[in-house]
Amino acid sequence: MKKDQCIKREGPEPLAAVLARLMAKVQPTTEPPAGSASSEAGAGADAPVTGRWGGPACYDFDLAEFPLFSFGKRPPRDPFAPMTYSDRIRGKDGRPVTRSWTAYPGRLGVGGPTAHALLFDLLQLYAEQGGRGSRIHFGTLRSLFLRRGERNPSKKDYDRLRRDFAVLRGYDFSCKNAYWDPARRAYADMDWRLFGAVYYFKAGPGDADEQPHGFIELSPTFRAALLSRGLFRLGFDAAVFHRLPPLAGRLAVYLAKVFTYQTVHRRRVADLARALPTEAASAADARKVLARSARRLEADWAGLLADFSCEAGADGDWWAVFRRGTAAPRIPRRCGNGAAQVPGPLAAQVERIVEAVGGDDRAWWTHCVRRLGPGPIDRALGQLRETARSSPVRNPGGLLTKILKDIAAEAGILLRPDGDPAGGRLAAERWDFGKRDANPSCSTGSGRGRTGHPNRTTTRV
Repeated sequence: MKKDQCIKREGPEPLAAVLARLMAKVQPTTEPPAGSASSEAGAGADAPVTGRWGGPACYDFDLAEFPLFSFGKRPPRDPFAPMTYSDRIRGKDGRPVTRSWTAYPGRLGVGGPTAHALLFDLLQLYAEQGGRGSRIHFGTLRSLFLRRGERNPSKKDYDRLRRDFAVLRGYDFSCKNAYWDPARRAYADMDWRLFGAVYYFKAGPGDADEQPHGFIELSPTFRAALLSRGLFRLGFDAAVFHRLPPLAGRLAVYLAKVFTYQTVHRRRVADLARALPTEAASAADARKVLARSARRLEADWAGLLADFSCEAGADGDWWAVFRRGTAAPRIPRRCGNGAAQVPGPLAAQVERIVEAVGGDDRAWWTHCVRRLGPGPIDRALGQLRETARSSPVRNPGGLLTKILKDIAAEAGILLRPDGDPAGGRLAAERWDFGKRDANPSCSTGSGRGRTGHPNRTTTRV
């Protein structure tokens, strides 16, 4: 062996060094940089998310029905007792088969309302980040509180949030007849988890001075499920969910799922009480709890639920009957105005932009998505959301175009629509942030650009 090929080894490499090197190598390109999607934008970052910035919330199909949390006023008698649930799936040759789920709580026991709120927020973040990758970036714990409109969380709140992360990571699921595998001609039983490791970052060795790089890892099984079936829209935004009492919020998620394919939903009160769960002491109490939560939904979000009633069935059981409102979730419509010709994942990106900025200028946004791809679009939308948290944005479309211009300049990409020799100036004129809404707190570049306009971005689109 040549001398310059020799490697001097002074003993085993410390585990911390190995982990640090691996983390540096696998950092995703879509991780939001400091000061963007996951950071707190200056002193004005205490503004809660409101209006269109909340956007339509979404949730996982199976978890919408699966009982995972305790919503009783008192702690459960046995916080480590497994929670079971069964439903029907299509098996071999399309025949119905009973599928059973069992959730085993971890070392901290079953989660409560705050753990349910955390799972809800993590699913929203995953959707906002494009539904790709194996990590959900939440930035800091404080940014999670701000998403809920909580500006001054206490140390007890922070401790509870860290505990909720541990609770979600602790759940073990055992599923019998999880699905029919046509390739193997066999039914699959599964043991799996929702999440893996969670990482928090800080400036020093103490617990203060959070850094906006925190993330939690999806388990391979949960990630594969999300990639294969996606998330469904609830028909209301996150602000509505966090405003509802815990059990009413749980019922809203459940009804949003069943209303995607039913106009009237009927279910035995006893079965529904176990699925939510209501933890009522008797059947009569279960009916009262359901009625109270349903009335709250009618008052806070009448578009989801039009009417609720409890009816005595011919079999002697009580049935809960829910009638879908006019704003209940539907299957997303096909994109128009140029977005229909975009492949599925890119069309979804165009819809996200339209939901974020309003209007219906899909032709321009479709061009941006085609030229830049999903990663830069996620980064731009993250910066837009972060700016909206810190200060009002009068022209979100203009700001997003400004951000996209700067990102394109960094990558050496021209956002020049086909057939526009002027470099896309006319196509982007209506969304020119520099002319409409000069907000220095969210500007990513300033000065006189190549167009000669003092307020226009330095890079021509």
